[in-house]
Amino acid sequence: MSIYRWDLKRYIKGVFIWSVVLIFLQFMYAAFYPSFAEDTELMTRMMRIMPKAFTRLFGLDELDFSNILNYMAMISSIYVTLVGSVFVTLVGVRSISREENEKTAEFLLSRPITRNKIVASKFLASLTQVLIFDGVVSLAAFVLTNIYKQGDFDISRYWLFWFSQIVLHITIMNLSFFIGISLKKPEGALPFSLGAMFTLYVVNMVSKLTEEANFLKYFTPFSYSDPASTIKYGLSASFLYFYLLVNAALLAGGFLIYSKKDILA
Repeated sequence: MSIYRWDLKRYIKGVFIWSVVLIFLQFMYAAFYPSFAEDTELMTRMMRIMPKAFTRLFGLDELDFSNILNYMAMISSIYVTLVGSVFVTLVGVRSISREENEKTAEFLLSRPITRNKIVASKFLASLTQVLIFDGVVSLAAFVLTNIYKQGDFDISRYWLFWFSQIVLHITIMNLSFFIGISLKKPEGALPFSLGAMFTLYVVNMVSKLTEEANFLKYFTPFSYSDPASTIKYGLSASFLYFYLLVNAALLAGGFLIYSKKDILA
């Protein structure tokens, strides 16, 4: 059995468990929307009395909640963006580091297969898991949005939002994949990767609080895939440039480091 198929078989159950959990969370909030939409004026008044910093953090000051797409974007800023990023961090970091933790990396490297092929197979297996996860969750969310909508919504913006989240998740997965390859002690890869992901998320939050901190948004992928901004304004050219550069650098670095890495027994 190939490394790619072995990894998929090994982790596919976990992918669907995470997918079901996230779908259930979105279902709970989508089902609440019809009663929420009956009094959007009350929600508007609540937004006015909330601290400005709080409304800016989640884009509440930019969205009209009479549209279910805006409402789902608010929910997604936590459940799709953050919970999804935790999942893809686990996917990326365990791909290589688990082999070293469980002392199976030596077996892989003893086979007639190049290190680059091992990394490529591991990366493709991780990428497939992320795409399955986002594919299942996005289609389920689309069904829920159509069931509970109170009027028409822009379908193109819906899929644009999901495209931004998929690219974000792939980038976070690549980051944790790179960390898992780079660290000499594989047992530290998971906490380091989760710490890096949460740091980037917090940096995005901080960048929204004041004008002085606004420049920080250019250094975190979460700002380029911000749900509220994507729904309202679409995606900018910087979105494409940022993600192409970052993902190319992470992949190239991962291949280079693993080709020269000493695997400790």
